[in-house]
Amino acid sequence: MGLVVTGISQTGDLQALEASLKGAGFPLDPIQLISGEDSTEGVARRQISPRLMTGDNAAYVPGINNSGPGLSYFRNESLSDRLADLEIPDSELDNYVEALDAGRRIVAYFAKPETIVQVEAIFRESGLAKVKTF
Repeated sequence: MGLVVTGISQTGDLQALEASLKGAGFPLDPIQLISGEDSTEGVARRQISPRLMTGDNAAYVPGINNSGPGLSYFRNESLSDRLADLEIPDSELDNYVEALDAGRRIVAYFAKPETIVQVEAIFRESGLAKVKTF
């Protein structure tokens, strides 16, 4: 059984949803709001110093020593990665990405097995579209 309740918000305004969840006694910290601008790029990090293995007198070999330019990497978390973290199946990802591209927001709530039905009802009552649990 899935534990992540999702819905699509036209505006990203969660005030009604938060009030309903709070009124039902649910915590607000499991809520996630995802927008189309949420793709993030992490901080660049340098790889371990190649000099530890080869010394500075060795010929430059990319990725092995630091006689040449340093190499760095970036962690890029795409929207598909964020949605996959919500356990949205691959067969559904395109629908959610299309909604985000159209300016809508994805709302997710990490529920407990005994609260899923109630959280789904609150999502629908709060005006969220395409409420599903994964």
